[in-house]
Amino acid sequence: MSQGATTERSVIIGLGEYHVARDPSLELVCLGIGSCIAFGGYDPVSHVAALAHFVLPDGSARNASAAEARFVDLGVPLILREMKNAGAIASRIIFKIAGGSQMTVARGFESRLNIGERNYEAVKRAMADRNLKITSEDCGGAQGRTVRLNVESGKTFVSKVGGEAREL
Repeated sequence: MSQGATTERSVIIGLGEYHVARDPSLELVCLGIGSCIAFGGYDPVSHVAALAHFVLPDGSARNASAAEARFVDLGVPLILREMKNAGAIASRIIFKIAGGSQMTVARGFESRLNIGERNYEAVKRAMADRNLKITSEDCGGAQGRTVRLNVESGKTFVSKVGGEAREL
């Protein structure tokens, strides 16, 4: 149910990792979200929370079975499955996302790579394919973000580099 590193109260979700929790004392945290997507879900009835740190849009062409949470197309169904296994019901889950920035890349490669936009579009597509909606988002731009999801309340906060945290 977890691939994140746990500190005293926070579970830090690294690149291609996720964590599903019901422990109200925990906070799930994604640091340094640039072109990646922080994908959070919370079921307010069962109090099941999840946060994933998706890195790339598509893992279907790779042998990605050991790293499903690294890829949006494989990670979204993984998180849904894990949340359901922990007691969540898909129709009650509140989904929030952040990231998908266009981070600085070498001149001439900006339009070819565009990983942030591709990640964002992949999440939207994966959710639409399952008839699920993203309730709130903070995506795009050119700044990194930190995302914090409180397991007890489901409140999710995002802060951009050098900025104040705001609730999604």
